[in-house]
Amino acid sequence: METHPASEPAGRRKAPARRSHKKSRTGCEQCKVRRVKCDETRPECSNCTYRDLHCTYAKIAKDPAPDSPAAPAVPDDSLHQGFPDKKQPQGPEAHDRNELPERSIEATEQKYSIRDLELMHRFSVDTYKYLCGDQTDMQEWQTHIPQYAYKYEFLMHGILALAALHTTAITADPDKALPYLDSALHYNHLSFGPFRHALSHLTPQNCDAVYAYSAIITALNIALPLLNARLRGEHLTMIENMVTAFELVQGAGNISRISASWLQASIFSKSSVWEMQNAELDPQTVGALEQLDRLNHSVTTADPEELSTNHETIEILRSFFSKFAHSPHPAPILAWLFYVKKDFVDRLRMRRPFQLLVLMHWGVLLHELGHHFWWAEGSGKALVAELLSVLEVEVPEWERALEWPQYKVGC
Repeated sequence: METHPASEPAGRRKAPARRSHKKSRTGCEQCKVRRVKCDETRPECSNCTYRDLHCTYAKIAKDPAPDSPAAPAVPDDSLHQGFPDKKQPQGPEAHDRNELPERSIEATEQKYSIRDLELMHRFSVDTYKYLCGDQTDMQEWQTHIPQYAYKYEFLMHGILALAALHTTAITADPDKALPYLDSALHYNHLSFGPFRHALSHLTPQNCDAVYAYSAIITALNIALPLLNARLRGEHLTMIENMVTAFELVQGAGNISRISASWLQASIFSKSSVWEMQNAELDPQTVGALEQLDRLNHSVTTADPEELSTNHETIEILRSFFSKFAHSPHPAPILAWLFYVKKDFVDRLRMRRPFQLLVLMHWGVLLHELGHHFWWAEGSGKALVAELLSVLEVEVPEWERALEWPQYKVGC
């Protein structure tokens, strides 16, 4: 498959200087507790919207006036031309909006800007290819998914966000790329609330849109940290972004548990990840996964339920390694995030060492995917490197388990 490098080789172009930015002490209370960067969006910041948390700001933090230099900059004037202001409605209108299962793009009578049309064109002629593993997926992502996006607002925003991020990745001039990065963040933020609402109102009609958005939001969370570091010099944590991706797409896995008949009627049914062929794994990969399973039995013996969850997670990962070895399709790699149990994700969020080690092995798959898809390029190695800095162990059995991921990604 044709690939699009996210950037030129390091030897050809000097990295841009770190862009200066002011340190802020006016972030929300929730981000301060978690010690993560807050974008200070009102009334709810992006991090709290991600996690469906009640977002609160200290009383000393005053909202900047609309015309004040301290007010958050809008990435591009065309964004406001294309979509109405997303301030929270008050009174009965707010209640009615929350009761709607989905919001239709057509029903809101949205006007599209030149930037919106540019991004939709980018998606329909180029970006969609990097969500496909083979020709069987092409028509769905190029034609059917954009048609669903006209009905489901969260999917439209996801498509525009990914197209903007793709444009960011292939634009060599940082000054020209930065507005597209801002557009990607803008549309990404707009999609969270409607998507969470759709997850709580799953139907046979919206399940395809939910699945499609889940793939898009995962690609966005994988690509954002490195692109943000390249353009702004601000380093977003890969671990935090992957936990966020887990939390966002977990609900999509409920579709298969609610009704198998929905999936049989789905446009994605013929490319079900479970029907993909397997390939025999090389001895090193087999040995690494067996070592991981042995370590699970030695460190989690006190909790049979956790032991079982970890074992199941490793077995799913083993299956997806086999499927990816047969064909470099993104589905097995993204599907792992859907199918692991919530208990595993909860422990991952708490930075439990063994769960982080399992994530590191998934990072090897992500590294391999980066050879084929722009949004994964460099991310697997970055994830493994970050996890290595967190997992400082001196137990020989753990050290052996860390060797294979390091070797595979070149850390």
